[in-house]
Formats: sequence, C-alpha cells, structure tokens
Amino acid sequence: MPKEINPNDIPNMISKNMKIYMPNCGGESLLVAEVMKQNPECLDNVHLIGVWIPGVNNLDYADLNETAKATTFFVTPALKKTFLSGRTSYIPLHYSDVTSYLRTFDYDLTFLHLSPPNSEGLCSFGIAADFPPSVFDKSKKIIAHINPNMPSPPNSPLIKFSDLDYFFEKDFNVLEYDIGIANDPLVKLGQNVASLINDGDTVEIGIGKIQSTVLEPLKTRKNLSIHGGMICDPIIDLYNSGAISKLSETHQPITTGVAVGTRKLYDFVADCPDIYFKPVTFTHNINVLEKIDNLIAINSAIEVDLLGQANAEMINGTQVSGGGGLVDFLRGGRRSKNGKAIIALVSTTSDGKRSRIVCDFLPNTISTVPRADIDFVITENGIADLRNKSTTERTNELIYKAAAPQFIDQLEECRKKIPGI
Repeated sequence: MPKEINPNDIPNMISKNMKIYMPNCGGESLLVAEVMKQNPECLDNVHLIGVWIPGVNNLDYADLNETAKATTFFVTPALKKTFLSGRTSYIPLHYSDVTSYLRTFDYDLTFLHLSPPNSEGLCSFGIAADFPPSVFDKSKKIIAHINPNMPSPPNSPLIKFSDLDYFFEKDFNVLEYDIGIANDPLVKLGQNVASLINDGDTVEIGIGKIQSTVLEPLKTRKNLSIHGGMICDPIIDLYNSGAISKLSETHQPITTGVAVGTRKLYDFVADCPDIYFKPVTFTHNINVLEKIDNLIAINSAIEVDLLGQANAEMINGTQVSGGGGLVDFLRGGRRSKNGKAIIALVSTTSDGKRSRIVCDFLPNTISTVPRADIDFVITENGIADLRNKSTTERTNELIYKAAAPQFIDQLEECRKKIPGI
C-alpha cells in the first residue's frame, strides 16, 4: 500500500536531474503547485513535462527556478518568458500524437490529482482523464493528492489506490475556469455556426466563449451528442434542455477528456450518468472520429488567409499557443459521413483595426490547418462555404461572406497580388 506523506515532504522527494510529469487542466493540483512555489530550490535542474492549457493552467514551473526546464505542447501566456529564454521547449504535435510522445519518457516522478478511493480501493481521475491514465505507468514513483473536492464522475477512468507510491489527503480547491461573457459579435458568430447543426448531429467544439455562444441556440435541437476534448459550463444548460441524446449502441451522449469550468460544472459532472471521460487516445483518434456520423467539428483560429488556410498559434511571427486537437477534429469531421469541418472566428481583432481574414500570413508564421482540411469559415458576418471550391471561388467566399465589410476593398486589392485567385 502507498505511504502517506505530508505535502511539505514533497520538496525533499525531488532531486536534481529528475524528469517529472505534471498533469494539466483540473488534473493539476493547486496544492502541489503552492508547495513548489514556496520551495523553488527543489526544482534545481529538474525537467518538468506537461500539457498545460492556455488560459487554464497559469503557473510556469520552470520559472520558479532558473535551472529548471520544461517541455510542453502549447505556449501558454504563463510560459512565454521561459519559452523565449529557451528553458521551455515547445513540441509541435497533433494532440492525437502527444500520448505516444509522453510515453517515450521514463519519469522519475509523476504527480496525480485523484478522488478518494471507493469501497473497492479505486480512485477516480475525476475531471481530467486526457493524459494521466495513459502516462502514470511510465513513472518510477507516483505521488497522489487525494482530494475530497475532486469529483468522481460515474464514467471516469479509475486507478488502484495500491498502484500509488505516496499520497496525501487534503481538502483543497480544484482548478476553476470562467469562460466570461460573450460580446455581440461572438453571439452572432455562435448563431451562424449553430445554423449548420441539425437534430441528431454530434458536436465537437473547443473551449471558451465560442462554446457558450454555439451551444445556447442548440437547446431547441433534438438527439444531439457531444464528442470532444473539453466541456465547459455551457454544457449544463444544454443537457438540462433535453437536447442531448440518450445512450445507444452507436452514441454516448457526452464524451470528453476533461471538464474545465466552475464548481457548478464539477458538481454537475459528479452525478451525471451521461458523461463519459476518455483519454486523448480515444477522443482524438481518427479511427474513432471517422466512424461518428454527422460529426460537426467546430474550432477557432487566430486568422485565415485568402487561400483558406488557418493560423491558430502565432501572432506577429511569435508562438503564442499550439495546434492542439484542431487538425485531429477537423479531419475527423471531414471523414465523418455527413460531417463538417468548421473554423469559427470573429472577423476582426478586438479593437476592430485589423482583419482576421488576411491576404497572407506575416513572415515566420506557419499554417496550423492546411486549406484542404477546412469546409467552412464562419464569422459574425456570414458563412464561407469552401467545400469543393476552386481557389478563386474560395477567395470570393472568404472576402464577401466572412470578412468584415470595412476590409473588403483592402482584401480585393490584395488578392490581385496572388496568382491564380
């Protein structure tokens, strides 16, 4: 059986040159993070590996100690400093490939954040089943924060309490995320996206305000399913509206890797029998996605150029995020019978001074999504249908249906410089 420790013992259990796996989203223990902030010397020459999510996980562990380094798959705002200094390494992988990469490491130590064991001696991974269930067995030692505040959803992966090496039990807040309030352009964008979703469809949608604006109009639909990497608070009202389907041989009502939101969401998932938490090896697996009929994959981007390709991770030539599961889901939507691959974005920057439908990307900016992987580009202005369109037709769709009216003349002039469109 695992040995019980005090959280304050953690610094003494970390030594130089260790490789440590740290979970993300609500799998990140805020208590472990606090201990490390108070004892930064424990991270001397330590290598931390994790899939920290922009806007959700806000601590840069490598920044706590100038000799520490990190490896990640998003450049979050919190990681900007150590990324630019070279101490945080960004690995550009599709989400579906991240688990395989994580399993190339032999970790000296893995931290887990779990619910208390049930009567059978099993702990739940709770609201964060994306990577930890697939990685923990690659570690020499496992330290678990057993947190009574971690929900134990009916259908979340379990781990034997006896598989842990060390544990401490402590009531502590679980990481929360507030998506905020959507502005008018986002509401209109959500309505435009929702217009392409029909009864019986399966919806994949990313995190944030766009999720709320798309899901709100769907309350009048019937027999919807959700399959994706994350769910947030808006899923509660959609579920309670009766729009979500029941369990069948072909559909699980809601399939997700993580739940990221407020305590209201965590209390909801703790008791909901229709939410199935699965690892990324399932949620983002193209062999799974292509078998889901009517899969509507909805994801966002920073900008889309007139060739129809999307940049979702760079601003002014600097890495500010990562590709995540964007391409996985869009390709799943395209391969699905009657599926759709959608890029949804507001047509201008927040100050209205720059179009996000652009002539071309700035130097040193990569294309996250090839143009052949996108069916629709949707903004608050309309829906650009790129399916089976020529380069000229695609450009017309983007300029006249997606772009903000005040930038149409500029884009028309710009297109003249691009041969063939």
